[in-house]
Amino acid sequence: MRSVGPYARAALSVPYGIVCCISTTQHITARSGEFGMTGSLDEARLVDLARRLKGAEADGWSGSALRALAEEIGQGREGAAEPRLRSVGRFEEDFVHGGQEYIGLYVPVAVPEGGAAAKAAAFREAAEILTKEFGPAPIMGVYGDPGPFYDSTPLWGSPFLRWRGREDTVELHAGEHGPELLLQPTDPVENWFWRQGHGEHYAIGGFFGTRRDPANAGLGIPGRWRTDDWDVFASALGDFLTTLPAETTALGIELDLGIHALVPGTYGPVLFHLSCAERLEIVYDPEPLDTDPTDPTSFGWIPAATRPAALDHWLDCPYHSGDFGIGEVDGRALARMIVDTLRGLGVASPKDLSLTDHAQRVGDYRVDYYGLTLQENP
Repeated sequence: MRSVGPYARAALSVPYGIVCCISTTQHITARSGEFGMTGSLDEARLVDLARRLKGAEADGWSGSALRALAEEIGQGREGAAEPRLRSVGRFEEDFVHGGQEYIGLYVPVAVPEGGAAAKAAAFREAAEILTKEFGPAPIMGVYGDPGPFYDSTPLWGSPFLRWRGREDTVELHAGEHGPELLLQPTDPVENWFWRQGHGEHYAIGGFFGTRRDPANAGLGIPGRWRTDDWDVFASALGDFLTTLPAETTALGIELDLGIHALVPGTYGPVLFHLSCAERLEIVYDPEPLDTDPTDPTSFGWIPAATRPAALDHWLDCPYHSGDFGIGEVDGRALARMIVDTLRGLGVASPKDLSLTDHAQRVGDYRVDYYGLTLQENP
């Protein structure tokens, strides 16, 4: 089971509940399970649904307007459960405007057979269809734990693409059983996110990327949290890595992260490089150090002389982690290998780590890696 930090554990989660399914006809084989439908993504129907959600009149998210909208969306979906409306409850009430009774309308896009790889593939195909229709999402990322309003996020991953509107926003995000479309008022989720920037451990996970897009006018980006505790950092890093291949696959992106470490007697050389698109691999290069007082293999690093690195890296690769696909990553073990190496080198705390230049640039997006707790050097 995916681990969560104490901050997330302190809050109760709100289940996704029953949602409505889209019938489908091509590409990704899907089953309904509890939703009562089978098929695969139908581009025309997905686009039609997304257009209806983007053009919907939520009327202040009052009860009567949203119930009528949910009923309209649910019409003609033979064998499917009704769309799910999320009510304003204990964890949402501090972030909504007066009179709002609901905070989201959820509709699944597909319920693919298989595990995390099938869910990531379904998400990616839906993302490509919606991007073709509406253009690149102004916001993309991964929620990590906790999700909005302290939800627990799906075990397979928590990617999202958000087409932000002034009043209401349409989002493609991860449901427990596969990708979902979500219509939600714009302010509450952004208000929640902003107020999580208080600096406590585990307050925000995952990563959050924004494009230079007029739709993002007025968007607030909360501050990061950091820690000087190696165990806290290892826990956060493990969570970040565990589902990363599913999330980068779903979003269709590649992460290219070099990590500086302030080893005593140095100016902070780049010691690690992480590459992750459909597979994840981390390499370790102790060459910039005058002497390496550790044996990298004792921490679990694989010598390239024994087995070369599988992915392309711009850092020399004398040692590597091995490469891992969706569902294959032991995030805790990888995090402990990195942390044990750093402590063995005498690095004083995680605050002596930083990302290389351009690591926070992913395509057209500027990305903040909250769950990683690191950023580029100023």
